[in-house]
Amino acid sequence: MSYRVNQLLYAAGPDLINAIRITIALTEPVNACALETALEKAAVRFPFFAVKLIRRESVYTMEPNELPFVVSPGGRTVTLGSKQSNYHLFAFAYDNCRLYVDTVHFITDGNGLLPFLKTILYCYLSLVHPEAVFETAGIALPDSAVPEEETDDYPYPDEPLDVQPLGKICRPAEVFMLPGMPQGYESADHWTSFRYRIRQKDMMKFISGVDGSPASFVASLMYLVISETHPETALPVVCGMQHQFRGALGKPRSHMCHVNIVPMVFPPCLRGKSIERLNTIARGMLILHADDANDAMTVNSHVLNEKLIQEMTLSQKREYMRGVIMEGIGKNTFEVSYTGRVAWSGLDRYITDVVPCLDMTLSGGLSVEIFSVGDSFSINIMQRSGRTAYADRFTELLRDNGVAFESAEPEHFSLCGFCLPD
Repeated sequence: MSYRVNQLLYAAGPDLINAIRITIALTEPVNACALETALEKAAVRFPFFAVKLIRRESVYTMEPNELPFVVSPGGRTVTLGSKQSNYHLFAFAYDNCRLYVDTVHFITDGNGLLPFLKTILYCYLSLVHPEAVFETAGIALPDSAVPEEETDDYPYPDEPLDVQPLGKICRPAEVFMLPGMPQGYESADHWTSFRYRIRQKDMMKFISGVDGSPASFVASLMYLVISETHPETALPVVCGMQHQFRGALGKPRSHMCHVNIVPMVFPPCLRGKSIERLNTIARGMLILHADDANDAMTVNSHVLNEKLIQEMTLSQKREYMRGVIMEGIGKNTFEVSYTGRVAWSGLDRYITDVVPCLDMTLSGGLSVEIFSVGDSFSINIMQRSGRTAYADRFTELLRDNGVAFESAEPEHFSLCGFCLPD
């Protein structure tokens, strides 16, 4: 049994790792033995994640990996795809009450990862809390059958879809880029996380009156933060909104990465607008540019790229797909990602926070991840520097608009490495 890789994986290299680290804060210290047992059980239910990369000439595939997932104490990272990780594309670590999940965005995205994560937590918490009762209808049980729609390693049509989008998504020729945000992994020692928790009812009460969403609300706040901090710029501020296209693909349960980057352009004429007005505008931009027709254009690009790279050499594939991923991401001032409301099936009784951290080399220097945990939203502002000005103004805007929150001290974060087989 083997699985095809997402063609974007060919863009991977020492200067493009595209790593993800999800930190799950539990209510009690992690039991390493129970975690290892839980991972063994979860791997059976998610065989497409218990794999190793194999290269045959110019083609990479993923094949079953019988070795156990690596679990590291002290929160340490390992290099995925290497001997350090038993050649797995997932690795795990723990430190006191924190559980860390490491992978790469080439393999999956938040919506593809969540079912796996929930199964791991279910197996783990069932071991350490045998008295607990969970809503198992919302959990992929470790001994349940693996649906074909999850294992499909090429969920794309053979030919492009016939679509008529409302309008082509256009990016400005010049975009305001944040100063003091050095690119490349040489800046990784300064990558900093600023975390907030806001009760869902408090945020929804504020944004429901303007037909907003958590994503449009945070994007609007961040636009205000940046435009007020940099009044000198006359360039547009662009938010790269991460958006999945599983709906247009017709494969809601696909485990692969299906992330589209929708540019939300805030022109200079929006300076001084109220947060309510900005929220409405942002929501409108998202609805217009994240419709099924525009998503279908992304599907078509994937189909055409698959045809193009078939006869390429490995080096040609790497160069071509690197161009594809960089063009698809585009040049953004900042990014926002929201996985959506998570149905935790009662597992969140033992979870105090979930914090995803992303590869900051693929950002404008500032990215925001929104995650729902229990009755709260967890907001993680990530930067390529430890500068506090943006987070300080974000804090002030929450207070000014009467949105109650809790915040944590700024914290440096590290991501795992990733290597392809020779």
